[in-house]
Amino acid sequence: MNGLTRSQLHHLEQLLLQQRQALFEQAQEERRLVHDQTLADVAGEVPDTGDESVAMLVSDMNETMAERHVEEIRAIDAALERIKQHEIGSCSDCGSEIVYARLQAFPTATRCTECQGQHERTFAHARTPTL
Repeated sequence: MNGLTRSQLHHLEQLLLQQRQALFEQAQEERRLVHDQTLADVAGEVPDTGDESVAMLVSDMNETMAERHVEEIRAIDAALERIKQHEIGSCSDCGSEIVYARLQAFPTATRCTECQGQHERTFAHARTPTL
């Protein structure tokens, strides 16, 4: 196990549970918007092609946000499992300790700051479209 105290682990667990609940509520709201809003609600009663495209964009954005919330909930669930298994606070890349201050700021962190920085530099442009 890492150098985290029981109090610190409890605090991280409570923080994660609060974040999970808030994200779950946001995801539900986004999904509700996707399913409840009709094209006429967003585009107006007599939509033109521009209105329709904006309405479709709004619907797609709501769906994307809901999916993002679900991904974050999965990361929180994984962090809660690491707490149960006494594995939270160890870097997944190098095995060194993830400091408590980092976990307070980002409780789902799986890497220490050094490895996270290296990961971001390595994969910074992985999803950036190119011409």
